[in-house]
This record gives sequence, structure tokens and C-alpha cells, in this order.
Amino acid sequence: MERNLVRSTIVPSSSLEGKEYYAVKVDGALTSSAGDAVYGIVERGRPAGEPSVVVVSGEYWAYVGENVSAGDWLTGGADGKLVKATAGTNYACAIALESASADNLCRVMIR
Repeated sequence: MERNLVRSTIVPSSSLEGKEYYAVKVDGALTSSAGDAVYGIVERGRPAGEPSVVVVSGEYWAYVGENVSAGDWLTGGADGKLVKATAGTNYACAIALESASADNLCRVMIR
């Protein structure tokens, strides 16, 4: 289910083809480590140098890199997957709206 989506266009230097539902930083690169600030979740990935569409706010889907529970605050993680945010340490970009196991899609509220 998708609700109240706000989208933006980015032109990354590396390809986002096939990277739908992965988290990206403001420069269009996939997040690479726990705590990376997330700009949005890829909705339509395109080749390097071409505009890709990312969801920057709203209820959408994202890959998670570890088991999460509904209500967990999430932040950027390795390989563009969201992971649990550490309170007071990580920038939280989303809230898990359901439980999901590692390397699967999870419905999230991107903030």
C-alpha cells in the first residue's frame, strides 16, 4: 500500500537500475553503513546520469537489512537496506509499519 507519497528526482553518478525499494543518500548513492542519512527510497531507478525517481515522504516499501518489528525507527544501512536506528546516535528516516525479516521488503513511513 502506498499513501501520501512525495517524490523527488535525482541524477546519480552510478546506476540505480534494478534498485527499486533501496535507500539512497542525497547524492543518489545507496546507503552504505548503519546511520547513513537517507534522502529517499528508489521508486524508479535509471542508468547513471539519467533522472531516477525517489520517494522522500509517505507510506511506501523498503528493503530491511535485519529483522524489524512494527514501530521500530529505521536508518540507512549497508547495501541500501534500512536497519534499526540507535536512539541518540543515528538519524531516523522511517518507521516500520509491520514486522519483517532481514533482506525482505517492509512497509515503512518515510519521514
